Amino acid sequence: MAYRLKFPIRYKILAVLSAMVIAAVAAYLYLASRVFYEDKTVLVYEFNQNNVRTLASDVRADLKRILDKLKLIAAFSSVASTQPQTAEAASFSTAFADEDEIVRVAVLQKPLGSAAPVRTFTKVWPVYLDLYHKDSAYLDHLREVIPIPFDQVIAQGLWVRNATLDEEKSPPLMTIATVLDTGAAEAKTVIYADVRLDRMLEATGTGGIARAYVVDSAGHLLASSDQAQVLANPDVSSDPLVRAGLGSKVRSEVHRFDDGGKSYLGSYFQTGLAGVLVASRVETGEVFAAAERLIRKSLLFALMVVTAAFLVALFFSHALTKPIHTMLDATHRIAKGDFNSLIHVSSRDELATLASSFNLMTTDLRVSRDRIEEYSRDLEKKVVDRTARLEAQNVAIKEAQEALVRTTRLASVGEIAGRAAHEVLNPLTNVTARLEKMQTLNVKADLEDTNLLAEIAAAWLKELTAGGVSALVRSLVAPSTAHPGKTLLEEDILNLNAVASDLGGRLDVRRGDLEFLLTESGRISKIVNGMRQLTRVSGNRRLVSIHKVLTDTLATMTDVLRKSGIEVGTSFAGESVSVLADSDELIQVFSNLIRNSMQAIEDARAAGKSVGSPAKVWIETAVTVQSASRQVQIRLCDNGPGIVKENWTRVFDASFTTKSAEEGTGLGLSIARRFIRALDGEIIVEKSVEGVETVFLIVLPETHEQEA
Repeated sequence: MAYRLKFPIRYKILAVLSAMVIAAVAAYLYLASRVFYEDKTVLVYEFNQNNVRTLASDVRADLKRILDKLKLIAAFSSVASTQPQTAEAASFSTAFADEDEIVRVAVLQKPLGSAAPVRTFTKVWPVYLDLYHKDSAYLDHLREVIPIPFDQVIAQGLWVRNATLDEEKSPPLMTIATVLDTGAAEAKTVIYADVRLDRMLEATGTGGIARAYVVDSAGHLLASSDQAQVLANPDVSSDPLVRAGLGSKVRSEVHRFDDGGKSYLGSYFQTGLAGVLVASRVETGEVFAAAERLIRKSLLFALMVVTAAFLVALFFSHALTKPIHTMLDATHRIAKGDFNSLIHVSSRDELATLASSFNLMTTDLRVSRDRIEEYSRDLEKKVVDRTARLEAQNVAIKEAQEALVRTTRLASVGEIAGRAAHEVLNPLTNVTARLEKMQTLNVKADLEDTNLLAEIAAAWLKELTAGGVSALVRSLVAPSTAHPGKTLLEEDILNLNAVASDLGGRLDVRRGDLEFLLTESGRISKIVNGMRQLTRVSGNRRLVSIHKVLTDTLATMTDVLRKSGIEVGTSFAGESVSVLADSDELIQVFSNLIRNSMQAIEDARAAGKSVGSPAKVWIETAVTVQSASRQVQIRLCDNGPGIVKENWTRVFDASFTTKSAEEGTGLGLSIARRFIRALDGEIIVEKSVEGVETVFLIVLPETHEQEA
């Protein structure tokens, strides 16, 4: 006996309680983490939005302040260049003597028709350059590397660019260029300034986990929390946040995006000056680091809660299951025959009621056992008395059984003979019909060919006897009267070839006829052997095609059907259908049905009853799905006299027939149903209308090759 793992109810209670606590804690942690993540995301979006708005305001103010200085310098520069000794020129020098933000300012002018702009004014404040050990020559070199796009400035009105060179000890600079309105239509004027970038870098500063940066309209970095990146003057136009901000028609927007395999939350704000954009982004991993720490701590706390709950459940489950164990032990004792054990439970719950009922049951079982023992003793006495009487009755019963067996054997012999006679009749009729066909067609054709050969041989012999070989040759080359244009020899050769062709064709037909006769003889032998086995059906089953079996059946019945003037038709399902069966048994079933239809039509014609015109037998197949399994339906139909409705079920009963004793025994359909049911199928009369249609329906389960 196999060992079965026991799972006490105590452990079931512990498992249920633990699962409930774990599920509750997991649900709480899930909801808490979702709320925390959502709130944190909104908070970061708001933080980035406020950060870029504030920084954009500062950047815009710085740019406007520098533009105001440029306009003022432009006003003074026009006076200083034309009247260097005037009071206005002295005021310019005094006003901008302590300038520490602008490093150099210059005015470019492009007269009408000129190819390149000309610098008409330059002012340098070298204090900032001295910190990096640079002079005005560095500024000229800077303009060669990053020239002023004069036409672009004229078209846009304002141009801003990071002018920090990627060289050692290069001062961080930013170039701002704008258009000057001089009032002269013949020349266009641009003023630009190289401005210290360290003040804007201080404005971006270090924003904690947020990275703020300022870019120009071309995507070049102006300022950033990472100052080393600004000094390299990188192109950040491929940054997803910068790309979205520069290409957006919305001034400010928040974004969630991926960059470099990391996820970010960011926001941008357009300053509205020269396409300068302020952006801020935070890596989500840093944002949610606190949430992950909270979840880890919550998991530790949840583990402590689950452990405490498990210990409490362990204690209470022991107190709850102790009475159950007591009743279990008492049940084992009762199973061994000890009905004197009672259970004592001190609680006042359902277990106490159960223990009381258990004790009553034990008492009743003890009383019942005592009564059964008493009845057993009385029964033994009665059995002894009855045994003597039964022995006498058994002798009489045995004699009656022997007589019944003899009678049954005689009945079985009669049934076997009846079945053998009926089933052998079908293939025997086919054999007879084929032999009649061979006698009618082949013998006449053989006689005609034999006569033709005899005529040719007699003609040749006559010529040869009369005049020798030369006379025979002359007669053979003479023109033929039956075939103009040919000689008698050619005519004879044609006749000989025709005789050979006919003989070859008839030999093929005879070969097929002999195979047919051998097949039908085999069926007769198999039927006789099957009759010996009484009710046992064939065990020689294999996967067979229903359509092939039906085709083979029609091939065996074609001669007798054609002889009776009955047409045959088929309508098979488009797909191939296979069943697990004995093909000979199926042929026997289908042959019985077709022969019944043929005999019914012949009997109706003889009696003058109505049948279809022309008389016809046809077969239809279809595949259906019933309860997720496929079934094949075979319908054998005829337009004969039909079957009375009250006989629809009786036609399958053994010995039921409407024919005379000489025509049939009524066993054909009974045997057919036994074969079909042995294949887990069914056969019924589906419908019958006199002179219109009679349909026998056979349903068989379809079998696939792997199932077989």
